Amino acid sequence: MRIIKNFWKQQNTLERKLFWSILVVVTLASTGSAVFTVAEGMSAIAAACGFGCVLVCLMVAAVAVKTSLYNQCYLVMCCLLTCFLMPLLFLFCGGITSGMPLYYVTAIALIAYAARGTAKIVAFSVSVLVNAIVFLASWVYPNLVVAELDRDGAYLDILVTSLFTSLTLFAVGAFSLRAYAEERKKCEVLLYKLDYLSQRDPLTEIYNRRHLISHLQDVVWRRRNEFYLLMLDLDDFKRINDRLGHPFGDQIINAVARILANHQDEGCGECVARYGGVNFVYAMNASSEGEAFARAEAIRKEVRQLQFEDFPDVSVTISGGFVPCSGRSFSDIRQVLSHVDELLVFAKTHGKNQIRNGAD
Repeated sequence: MRIIKNFWKQQNTLERKLFWSILVVVTLASTGSAVFTVAEGMSAIAAACGFGCVLVCLMVAAVAVKTSLYNQCYLVMCCLLTCFLMPLLFLFCGGITSGMPLYYVTAIALIAYAARGTAKIVAFSVSVLVNAIVFLASWVYPNLVVAELDRDGAYLDILVTSLFTSLTLFAVGAFSLRAYAEERKKCEVLLYKLDYLSQRDPLTEIYNRRHLISHLQDVVWRRRNEFYLLMLDLDDFKRINDRLGHPFGDQIINAVARILANHQDEGCGECVARYGGVNFVYAMNASSEGEAFARAEAIRKEVRQLQFEDFPDVSVTISGGFVPCSGRSFSDIRQVLSHVDELLVFAKTHGKNQIRNGAD
């Protein structure tokens, strides 16, 4: 059982899962049908054709494992069953008086599970055509049917065939839905990861610039009376980075990002993002400008108190610009960003380690 579970986990595409699910079901159904054919006392040719279906399934499985051409192997299996073995079984197992028409319809229906493409349409069309020719030939030339079943034999054969085909279709449908559900869940997880990565900075895992701009336009600007924009930049970071190395520089960036993330309250629409390099933006929700500025100062002081075990003598500071988004001169979010950037530059050129504020 463990081997089967491990093998199933290795089938990492919906195509493979459907292939093996249907192949196993068809192989089991073919085996049961072949055994019943022998039990009914049908001719040796009929029994050989029944076990031939099993052999075709096993050969297709072996080729699929060797070549990984699952869709092609599946179509070959369906065509061999519907265009060769089923006609022989129909003629040697009682024709219209037997349950073979049910097997035929089931085999043709299984072609629907093949991947989309011209080959699938051709396989279906040829199978239906062969099916129609065999039925018409047996009608026009009754002697083609080697054996006809009596009333009791026909009822028994149709009953058993109904059971086999019902179980086959049910199992194929159940396995297919399960495989589809697993694939869908996998796709949903992948989409969630892609969506997460598209919004996050790969180093710090806080939001990136793309998400920030979208958030500022869709959320902040519509409620601009509630929001204040804080833009921060690490002081003298290039000197620290060049002297102590990029890994330590990344450590500093992550430490500052964590401080900002700890202050962020997404429930009220706040957003912290790495705007670029060592530049961060915090869209802050506050009841007053005084409260917002005090929070900005608290962040600056926390950064100033950062200590690093590898380099205990290193002191990190930040400079920032701070504006209310409701400033009268701002007609859009771009002007807010432009103005807060000007304040940041002013803070860095007039002493650093400070937050400069102003609405206009």
